[in-house]
Order: sequence, then structure tokens, then C-alpha cells
Amino acid sequence: MAAIDLDLSRVPVVDVHKKNFTQIWPSLIGALDSALFVAVDVEMSGLGNRKKLMAKDIDDRYAEISKSAETRSILSLGLSCFETKEANGDSDTFCNVQTFNLTVLCGEEYVVEPSSLEFLVQHGFDFNKQYSLGIPYFPGNDRNDKTVESPSIGRLVSELVQRSKPLVIHNGLVDLVFLYHHFYAKLPSRLSVFLADLSEMFSGGIYDTKYLAEFAMRHPASYLEYVFRKQQQLNDSRSPKIHVSFPNYVDLSNVEYRDLSKSNPNGLTVSGICERYANHGWCPKGHRCELSHDVSAIIQVKQMNSRRKRRKKRTWAECDGNDESREPLQGTEDYTGKTVANTHRAGYDAFMTGFAMVVFIKTHKTTDLTSSYSPTIQFANRICLSGKDQPLLVQKSSFATTSKQHQAHQA
Repeated sequence: MAAIDLDLSRVPVVDVHKKNFTQIWPSLIGALDSALFVAVDVEMSGLGNRKKLMAKDIDDRYAEISKSAETRSILSLGLSCFETKEANGDSDTFCNVQTFNLTVLCGEEYVVEPSSLEFLVQHGFDFNKQYSLGIPYFPGNDRNDKTVESPSIGRLVSELVQRSKPLVIHNGLVDLVFLYHHFYAKLPSRLSVFLADLSEMFSGGIYDTKYLAEFAMRHPASYLEYVFRKQQQLNDSRSPKIHVSFPNYVDLSNVEYRDLSKSNPNGLTVSGICERYANHGWCPKGHRCELSHDVSAIIQVKQMNSRRKRRKKRTWAECDGNDESREPLQGTEDYTGKTVANTHRAGYDAFMTGFAMVVFIKTHKTTDLTSSYSPTIQFANRICLSGKDQPLLVQKSSFATTSKQHQAHQA
């Protein structure tokens, strides 16, 4: 693998479906084995009632997310495995990255929400492919024959759990609930039991890059692409740096390449910056908005406004639209739009999450994410809660034990 010096113009993602799942399985397991950490993202068929998802009581919020997970499905799973080759804090770090996008198909009836359908179609999701090539699975407790060692999504998640790798997510409470229910076991009825299970499942720690952006990096915005671009900018401007490399794939029929390099911030001079998208990564008009959603331009504008704060000069605008359509629930920006067009896909979202994490690690001059002496351990097992000032702690309380379903998996 040849190092690609800060060049993300051809980021590969391996497309995994039911016809090539067995063929690619060894590569998946090898990537998990060698990874320092694994970044995960999931695409869902819907989320249910957004207001209930933002319930003030976190137990009520968990109950509503669980209800959504039990009635909706996962459409695709993104895994990005980051392996570091040189981790000396005073020298550049070289990362080998393998990213996979697994298209899956639930074997039970599920709800597909029009808004989610529209969003996914706008961003290139192929529902025909999902129905014809999706890897079949059944949600809840594993209904597959456990005596058969053939590849399955449930087995893949179990392989991830067994390796105790740090898990990296972005605003990932919903992702974790869906992942647990669809690929692991029936959800516990109580949040405390769910958290106890998670603490054992991912003993290497869970890192939420949205939490890191808000509480550690103090970025002015924390939606995924903003965090990714800011970390990209930080890596460009500092030394030592992060370098990435990817496998030299021989069979290109299963590999998709996309350009994740910085875009040209034309929005500064062409049409102005959409303030709603700049702050939340979400706009009610979507592709119809006449203002710029270019995140590189947004970052530049925020930096300019920060320098000119005393003059209170603004260089972005507010998109129009009726109040109801353009007023998302506070803190739900990443539930409806993580990235701009042509990049939004579970595999690429997982890669961007992982890249943001590895640059964060480099700033702390360590690759030890699990030791109690690690400078990053203070940020582990803290999941960002939209609309809350404090994160959700992933830990086993003295009042809750793990679930029987989880115990059965560990037996």
C-alpha cells in the first residue's frame, strides 16, 4: 500500500451484497483483526416521531428509539477499519484504511418513511439493488442456525464484539439501538440494561465524534461533514500529520471510489451561505436551496465571522420557506442529513467518522485508546444527547445487570 499524502480524491469503499458476501468475508475479518478502531454508520428506513425521539426524559427517549428500531429496518451498514502503522507522537502517523458498505435486507415487514425514502434517493441510494442484492437478515434474537459457520450480518457483528475493538460513531445513540436490535439481540426494555450490555459488548470503549466535536474540540458546529472538514483542515495545517493509504484492489467490480477532498468554496462569491445548513447540516429545501451548502466555504465563513465578531458582520443568509418545514427539532440535524450530495452513504459516513477520530487521536499523541492511562480515555463511553448539556454514559450501574439475551451471546 502506497501512502496517499493528504489526498482523499479517490477514497475506495468495498460494496458488499449477498452475491459477494462470502467472497469478501475473509477481507472483512482481516480488517477487523488489524484495526486500531472500527467506525460504524447505519442507514435506516425511518426514525418515527421526531418529537418523541427528543423526549426530555432519557428513558422515554430510549423507549421511543427502541419502538422505531422494532418497526423500521436497517438498509445498509458501513464499517471503516483504521490500522495505524507509525504512531510516534512526534512523527507522522500512517493509516491503512479498509471501508465496507454492506447492503442488507430485513426478512420481516418494516416501515419505510417517505421523508427517509426521499432523502436516500436524493443521495443516490439504490432501492432496486437493496431488494435484489441485500444480504438477508432477521432482526432481534438470532434466528439463523448458529451451528452453520456461513457468513451472516449477525455473525459479523459478533466477530466485531469478540475483538473488543474501540467503536467510533457520530451522534450514534440511534445507530447503536438499531444495530443491537437488528444484528445482535432483542432490545432490553430498560435503558440501564441496554447500557450495561453495551459496556460489555464494546469493552474497548465507544467514542462519539459528535461529543468530541462539542466537548473536546469545541467546534462551532458538530454535524458529521463539518467535523470531517475541520479535522481535514487541522491535519493540513499542522505537523506531524496523518497520512492514509488504501488497498490496491485488483477486482474493481466491487469497489466504488469517491472524491472526499476539499471542495472549492465558491459559495462565498456566488450565492451566499445557507445559515441553517451551516449551523445544523440540514436545510428544508435540500437540493432546491439557492444558497450554498458547501462545508469548506462554511468553515471559511465561520472563521471570518469569528475574526470580525466585534463588527458583527455576517456573510451568510437565511433560506426562506414556511416555518414548520424549516424548523427541525433542536439537535436532530444528523438524523436527517449527515453529508452533502454524492458523499452520503453508510460506508463513506463511517470513513469520515473514522478520519475525524484518527486526527483527534493524533492531537493527543497516542494510539492507546483502552488503557486507563490513555489521554483519550476521558472521552470514551460518552454519547452525545441531542438537546442535552451532558452526554449519556455507557456504563454498568450498580442497579442494573446485563440482559439474558446478551449473556446468551457471551456464553
